[in-house]
Amino acid sequence: MNQRPEFARIRAQLGKSLHFRDLRPTDLDALAELGRIRRLNDNEIASAAGRPQEELWVVLAGGLRVSTVTESGDEFVYAILGPGSFYGLGHVIGTRTTNADVRAFGPTELAVMEGEPFLALLDRYPRLWRHAAGLLVRRLSLAMSVVRDVSVAPLDQRIARRLLGQAMGGGADINGSAAIELRINQSDLGRMLGASRSRVNAELKRMASQGLLQIGYRTLTLVDLARLHEIAGPEVFAF
Repeated sequence: MNQRPEFARIRAQLGKSLHFRDLRPTDLDALAELGRIRRLNDNEIASAAGRPQEELWVVLAGGLRVSTVTESGDEFVYAILGPGSFYGLGHVIGTRTTNADVRAFGPTELAVMEGEPFLALLDRYPRLWRHAAGLLVRRLSLAMSVVRDVSVAPLDQRIARRLLGQAMGGGADINGSAAIELRINQSDLGRMLGASRSRVNAELKRMASQGLLQIGYRTLTLVDLARLHEIAGPEVFAF
């Protein structure tokens, strides 16, 4: 195989990613061979709402902040996607146009796979179509759970689910005992949860006082994973 120079870096992340690691080694090799690395500075725009999105991105380092701004100027943050997570699969397969602004959250590296070669790979190995469909179904389940949580779940449960889901998406072992550091700030967390920054800040301080997590600069560290699971309940989906 005539491998790109970036092959090893991309292959290693795919092999750790919750979303891709269960694929056959040969399939992971084929995906990694499609990739090239794109580097972004903090807050640099990767894609703007209304523009074509014809690439699949897998986060190698840093993060992607996915948001939209309403006509009244209010911003809603869908997610901050960390290492191992992906963006653009639904657009490559279907719509080809994004409805969100995507920016780098910190210095960021992406594995970029162009849409047409990616679709050709799926056609060559139909089992990958099943895997891609499964990824999209899980993203739909995630979206439905987020809508439900914003409507009815108490704030501490929403926080626990969101933080555990983000940790899962990054490939962290949320069933272990080791602390997990997440790159996220309180303002964005509030925008994700449909709550004001002051409410989120107060709840995070309460959770920190109970030893559930630690608050840092643009970071939250999950400390007591067992108790966070109890608060979150059974339905935690990976971002």
